[in-house]
Amino acid sequence: MKQISKTGIPDPHEGACRKIGFFVTPEFSPLGVLGAIEALRIANRLAGEALYGWRIISQLGEPVKSANGLAFMSDISLPEAADFDQVFICAGFFPETYCDDKTLAWIRKLDRHGTPIGAICTGTQILAKAGVIKDRSCTIHSDHLPGLREAYPKLEIVGGIYNIDRGLFTCAGGTSAIDLFVQLIAIDHGEKLAVAAAHELQHDRIRKPEDAQSKTKRMGLRLRSPKLVRALDLMEQNIETPLTPSEISSKIGITQRQLQRIFKKQLGSAPVQIYTKLRLDYSRSLLLQTELPIIEIAVASGFGSHGHFCKRYRAAFGNSPHFERTTAK
Repeated sequence: MKQISKTGIPDPHEGACRKIGFFVTPEFSPLGVLGAIEALRIANRLAGEALYGWRIISQLGEPVKSANGLAFMSDISLPEAADFDQVFICAGFFPETYCDDKTLAWIRKLDRHGTPIGAICTGTQILAKAGVIKDRSCTIHSDHLPGLREAYPKLEIVGGIYNIDRGLFTCAGGTSAIDLFVQLIAIDHGEKLAVAAAHELQHDRIRKPEDAQSKTKRMGLRLRSPKLVRALDLMEQNIETPLTPSEISSKIGITQRQLQRIFKKQLGSAPVQIYTKLRLDYSRSLLLQTELPIIEIAVASGFGSHGHFCKRYRAAFGNSPHFERTTAK
């Protein structure tokens, strides 16, 4: 039996049955990484042996500052990162900033050697840039989904909280990492241990891959006005070629006047104003998450011209698209 401490941390000299590496980029989102490691640690403790071992990997082996400002010690550098049974790429709000050639080459090497690869939160963006997703499906945090779809239109991107497809493991980050890793425990060692680990984590339900990502902001609206939520969903699904108010009202089975009244009562604005805001928010995601030319972002967001788009963008966010992209990175 491979030794562990009473808390479930494996003895580094004894090794572990399954070695998992977490490559972290500067300003990575720490909750998903910590949730994943906690699930593994608890599985070890409950089993009474080292089922899993883990290491934090950084490019140079240096401490890495996370998105909340706390610095995380890394165990090894990129050149030393070998002989892992599985590796997860963990990133934050600007994953494309850290897509350096050495990291991408290392990921491609892992893929060539058949090492199962995964991503937590926006690490999926880095896997896409490395070209290792191929014909497999993947997921990413919903806030970054527009940018990934525009940058890699051929990818099959699903909207669930996590996804497993032929050796590719991706999740939306946050608490969804717990769901993914509890599922991995179930695959490796059975559902009984996975359920026990979830209980220790006070995770009241092991969510399925197809469970939708959180839409907490609309929970109250869904209860008060399902028609309004349906209208908002239609708007989000038709960004590049916006629907008219008449088309929206027809699709949800109400009159145009009723549509206006619902939006005014629940959101305080007319449908066309809310629609414009959704399109501008979408354009901002593309601006900050992709390298697409601004004119292409304008078209993808349903604006007919570069000038009109820039004018509306400045009015909404206080800066031109070019200035915002330049200062954000």
